[in-house]
Amino acid sequence: MNFYKKLVSCMFVTLMLLTNTALASEPVKSGTVVIDETQISLILGGDMGGGVVVMGEESRSFKTTGIKLGGIGIHKLHLIGNVYDMKNIEDFGGIYAAFQLGATLGYASKNSIWLKNDKGVKLNLKSSGAEGVALAIGVEGLDIIMK
Repeated sequence: MNFYKKLVSCMFVTLMLLTNTALASEPVKSGTVVIDETQISLILGGDMGGGVVVMGEESRSFKTTGIKLGGIGIHKLHLIGNVYDMKNIEDFGGIYAAFQLGATLGYASKNSIWLKNDKGVKLNLKSSGAEGVALAIGVEGLDIIMK
């Protein structure tokens, strides 16, 4: 049952993201983020990992779990990026959704993704290193739980 709640939440946040994109103002950079995770998928998949978010002088660790609809493969990712429109570091946690298009082959990755949570926090993540074989085309939901 928990899986289906996450899937419905992911679809809802994706719909919000797509409908709000045209109305969105220029995002304001609030911090940086580093995420290490492992993704496994065969049409339907999941991921788990963790990372650190930094806002000003404050940094917090978090863990990640996620679901993915679309794609095939297994790979480990090291993602770095910027956080936008975060008023306080507690707003970082939550369910993020995005449409993803990317590929990993061996140790190389061509991957960039924008995600948004229900509090309006946006992430722009880029892969700085990936290992494995995977093709990702589809909708992804990422649940970030603050430690």
